[in-house]
Amino acid sequence: MQSIVKHNLHSESEADINKLINLKMTASYTFLALGMYFDRDDVALTKFSSFFLEQSVKERDQAEKLLEYQNTRGGRVLLQTIPKPSREDWKGGLDAMSFSLDYQKALNTCILDVHRRAGVQSDAHLCDFLEQHFLIDSHDTIKKLGNYISSLTRLTASETHGSMGEYLFDKHTL
Repeated sequence: MQSIVKHNLHSESEADINKLINLKMTASYTFLALGMYFDRDDVALTKFSSFFLEQSVKERDQAEKLLEYQNTRGGRVLLQTIPKPSREDWKGGLDAMSFSLDYQKALNTCILDVHRRAGVQSDAHLCDFLEQHFLIDSHDTIKKLGNYISSLTRLTASETHGSMGEYLFDKHTL
């Protein structure tokens, strides 16, 4: 049975929103794994942990926004299985930040693909929603991660003091 409020929501857009919900929940799960990695007693970089746990909450909040949006537009929410993170161990902060940057770029590409298809279908409401709630934040996060990677690369470049650089980054930057 189709919703009585459904208007100008193409079936492809409805499927795309459901796909984004799953991607955002998967991202939340992945950032949760990163946060817990840095909270381990053998890693113990608490600010890295906090940073990734905050990212996890942000991704989950964005998934919830998409869930609400789908219902508001009269679409049907179809939840999928959330796969386990592709990695469970990292070499350190720089490796984790680089992984996160690549992951965030992939998420951004998916959002842009949905935005492009919504534009082709003349769904200005979905385009505006994605621009307001996802694209700006995604680009800001990519910029922040890029800055962190640049700083970490300089701080950890020294073989003898690399771990100290990561420790100082954890204490003073994040």
